[in-house]
Amino acid sequence: MQKNGNQLRWVTLAIVIAALVTVALIMARRPGRSEDFPDIYLKDGRIVVSMRGARLADIDRAINDPNVFRYDENEHRAQASAHLLITGKGSLAIGSEEQGETLEFDTNVCGDASLGIDPDASLTVMNSEILTTHRTITSGLCTRGYTVRCEGTLTARNSKFLYISGNKSQFFSQGTATGMLDNVVIALSDGASLRLVRVDGSRLAIRNSRFETDGKYGLYILGNTKKPVRIENSSLHGTTADVFLAWRSGELVLVDCIFQKDHVRFENSTGSIRVKWRAHVKVEKNGKPVPGVAVVVEDDGRTLTAPTDENGLALLEVTEQIIRDGSVTMVTPHVFRVTADGAALIHSEPVNVTDAVESLGEIKLTIE
Repeated sequence: MQKNGNQLRWVTLAIVIAALVTVALIMARRPGRSEDFPDIYLKDGRIVVSMRGARLADIDRAINDPNVFRYDENEHRAQASAHLLITGKGSLAIGSEEQGETLEFDTNVCGDASLGIDPDASLTVMNSEILTTHRTITSGLCTRGYTVRCEGTLTARNSKFLYISGNKSQFFSQGTATGMLDNVVIALSDGASLRLVRVDGSRLAIRNSRFETDGKYGLYILGNTKKPVRIENSSLHGTTADVFLAWRSGELVLVDCIFQKDHVRFENSTGSIRVKWRAHVKVEKNGKPVPGVAVVVEDDGRTLTAPTDENGLALLEVTEQIIRDGSVTMVTPHVFRVTADGAALIHSEPVNVTDAVESLGEIKLTIE
């Protein structure tokens, strides 16, 4: 009897071990988890990407469920019916220099799909579009747009982000956010187009882009920044305000940007908007360019100096005005001076930099 009891216990133990092994295998191979792509999986309604160098086609193969995610190799188009989160040390690339791609979120209500980039994770978007399958916007309301939250790194060139839910998005968020937007369009959104929340402006490069919304704000900045947010050669448009600085936001620098200077808003903010233009100063003598001389200008209490190149051109970035809550400080006109070898003053001429940039494109100083 004792022998039979021992055998029974051994058989029971073997069955338990076999059951545990079976459960482990099932869990390892559960839907949404691929043996070939273990770092791309479905969890709690989110497509999680912690793989480095992932592509949209990799997500399709890893999830292997067209109701959640599918990718058309011929059209270079993906459709997601779940949140997409890039986390850990993961990185995802959408499009390339050679071929653009499209990512569509199948959204039904506000914020039921999101694109998230955690700290240390990254997303690169090249020559591509991210948008929704249901393309409707109701002004001022949270509509069917997807949300964007980047606390890691987002690099986008020659791309479009359309139908974002700007009421809920934090395009760049927290001091960990790093990125570059170059020739990027964010449009057809509700709420705000480009929304920045407590960012470090020195970690962002934003230029040659367009931020427009059918909602409230073209650019919305919430909270202090360690360094000023700087945006170059871009257009900003919103129905309530083109630019909105809220809750102790710091200095914003707009260089060669198009927006309505009387269409800005401050709310509980001690920040300022410094409006700048690039002045292209050309120095000629007897109709020929003069290289190697210094062009000097006084700008808002500072002395700026730039040398002329072989074409006699010098580039100086000067301030037109400083906008604060309830006040506007005009800085122009500027007086540009030319010195030879940094020595004696040769020529000076007062110039309204705004008129010069918008009408002439360059300022010509002729050395007598």
